Amino acid sequence: MMMPFKRQALVEFENIDSAKECVTFAADEPVYIAGQQAFFNYSTSKRITRPGNTDDPSGGNKVLLLSIQNPLYPITVDVLYTVCNPVGKVQRIVIFKRNGIQAMVEYPLFYTFLCAQKAKAALNGADIYAGCCTLKIEYARPTRLNVIRNDNDSWDYTKPYLGRREFIYNVVNNFAHYCN
Repeated sequence: MMMPFKRQALVEFENIDSAKECVTFAADEPVYIAGQQAFFNYSTSKRITRPGNTDDPSGGNKVLLLSIQNPLYPITVDVLYTVCNPVGKVQRIVIFKRNGIQAMVEYPLFYTFLCAQKAKAALNGADIYAGCCTLKIEYARPTRLNVIRNDNDSWDYTKPYLGRREFIYNVVNNFAHYCN
């Protein structure tokens, strides 16, 4: 289980002997990951407890949680839509900047198993831009996203004019003026 913003990961081995071999080996021979030395220690837990259905692709969640690592370029709903929509029709996107940049992407109910699974398999570990903006994807806890307005950080593709009162007001006014 990755904890990218803590710069840590948990690894669960098939048996305790394999875990011991890993820790012993790393104590004698430095292990490097992406040019950085990795340190191995025992956890206080014997098993990794995963929240909700994050490790269960058949759990039925159509919402994915995307963590964007090394975000050297701006991440907007347009960028994520361009990346995620070819895998399956995106309904909603919400971006939040807590513990780095994260986003949730919702696929339609019809695609519950297909698109969310396909997107996770195809995009997890991929770079949005070469060498940066790496996607780490897991199933999200919420089963539906609530978008209040369409802007750079949130968008409901089922309601293209959401939060755009001035646009609707102008359309209605122009129509009323045209009819008079």
